[in-house]
Amino acid sequence: MTQLPLNAALDRRSARTREALRGALVDLIAERGWDDIAVQDVCERANIGRSTFYSHYPNKDALLVGGLEDLQAELQRQAQAQADRSHGVIDTPGGFRFALGLIEHAHEQRKIFRGMIGRRSGYVVQQRFREMVIRLVSEELPASTDGLPRQAAARWLAAGFVELLSWWVEQRAPLPPAELAALFNQLAQPLLQARRPSS
Repeated sequence: MTQLPLNAALDRRSARTREALRGALVDLIAERGWDDIAVQDVCERANIGRSTFYSHYPNKDALLVGGLEDLQAELQRQAQAQADRSHGVIDTPGGFRFALGLIEHAHEQRKIFRGMIGRRSGYVVQQRFREMVIRLVSEELPASTDGLPRQAAARWLAAGFVELLSWWVEQRAPLPPAELAALFNQLAQPLLQARRPSS
């Protein structure tokens, strides 16, 4: 049997540890809410020692941010693949490409997302999630200004997306993910059309 190089084995072990810690944190947020979780709780749930935790993250906030950064990177990768298939045209009827991927992820993890963006999650989790959505919107927002501050538009659209997603995860019979993504993009169109450069 071929052995992996030591660095590759350590990288895999480190990735498994980070994944276990992030999974434990998300489960605990869904169960208890952010404010009632300590690093020790995360370690016990993940079956990982505190010293191992601190070798990867300085605190639970950094653990949360790391998980959201990974999610953002995956959504951006999916959006880029979609852009490549459509030859880089952003102003398509589909609108923001990240939206469907994030909504599908929320659909698969409904209980967790209720904890992540619901009232029990706490300000820190909601703020970090909102910051991620702002970055995703900014990445796909057309470059034209048309008199509107770009960051103001990104924040407005991100806030609308987060509110729509919060409403959706609480529904007993929610819209299918593709319909919710279409609804968000339809609501975003007036602002996007106002910002689209004239031909």
